Amino acid sequence: MRQPVKILHLARDEKFVPLLQRLFEEALPGAHHWLIAQSVRSGASFVQPAPGVTFRKEWLFRTPWIARDVRDADVIVAHSMTTIFANAIRHAPAAARVAWIGWGYDYYPLLTPLLGDSILPATRALCGTPPKDARGGGGFAAWWRGALRKRERRSPMALTTVASRLHTFCVMPTEVELLRQALPALRGTPHELPLFTAEDVFERGPAAMAGPDILLGNSATASNNHADALELLRGRIGDGHLIVPLSYGDSRYGAQVAALGRQCFGDRFEPLQQWMPIDAYNERIGSCGFVVMNHRRQQAVGNIGAALYKGATVYLRRENPLYPFYCGLGIALRPMEALAQGSGPLQPLTAEERARNRALIGAHYARERVLQAIRELPALQS
Repeated sequence: MRQPVKILHLARDEKFVPLLQRLFEEALPGAHHWLIAQSVRSGASFVQPAPGVTFRKEWLFRTPWIARDVRDADVIVAHSMTTIFANAIRHAPAAARVAWIGWGYDYYPLLTPLLGDSILPATRALCGTPPKDARGGGGFAAWWRGALRKRERRSPMALTTVASRLHTFCVMPTEVELLRQALPALRGTPHELPLFTAEDVFERGPAAMAGPDILLGNSATASNNHADALELLRGRIGDGHLIVPLSYGDSRYGAQVAALGRQCFGDRFEPLQQWMPIDAYNERIGSCGFVVMNHRRQQAVGNIGAALYKGATVYLRRENPLYPFYCGLGIALRPMEALAQGSGPLQPLTAEERARNRALIGAHYARERVLQAIRELPALQS
């Protein structure tokens, strides 16, 4: 009798993981165990204790002792790649098949030489000096913990050390060849695997995003290129407000963006600097008929997908790998270059374009399609 496959998931205690747990369990019942990395300062918050979940402190992932947690795995699924997950993979049995699901931050440092600097000039200048009220705070210990955390999460070296072990890797289809160029040791099979579904994510909140407001960016990170986008939006917001999520990411940078936005747009600039429950956030952005994402790199996939599904007009940069990906699906977008070349108010999509976008996004991220993509993950095929 064939023994069931033992699938071990390496993940952090992140907000996206509970949905992934449900999707993997629904696709392949009873095969999963989740090894969750926790920082020293936190207990379980997003991922809840359960028979199929083991919590380990990050420091243990860095030691040879992690071999005890991975020794029985037939398949290891790494949800992002960090140095601690790479160490766990190096201590796994040689016969274990490894699938890596890219989360963006873990591989984009490798793509920067090919795509160019992700930070545009005005934002680069804004980042030069933090505002006086945002300097310091927390002392040396807080700074050192933050530096270690950033190094852990952003170092591309983690991926380079285990590239040859990867049986399967999951990134955007338009990023596959870029990643192969940047990482010659990568010989695994590419496989598109969305991290969410239309039913679980896009359908939450108001049925439509419609109104005069503009949603700019998705977080307080410089790759949003807020300062450059603000320059392009001067005189274009009409009767609406500029809604800018800044509660997630770098609080110092967020303070700089908030100050610049108020200077440029006054009370029509609305920074969201405090964390909001997802339902309240969706309600607030329901009046945003326009979404401006000024990233040069892939970011905010869930936000963009939800906006397209709900009928918003989305502006993206052409060099962003998401732009050709969505165009390949038949999605109607507005290029950021259109803002640089013209003047006047933003141009909404037609009703027909919005309806088509909803249908195409709904089909691509349909729950059953995502479940089938999990079942077909090449690393799971013995």
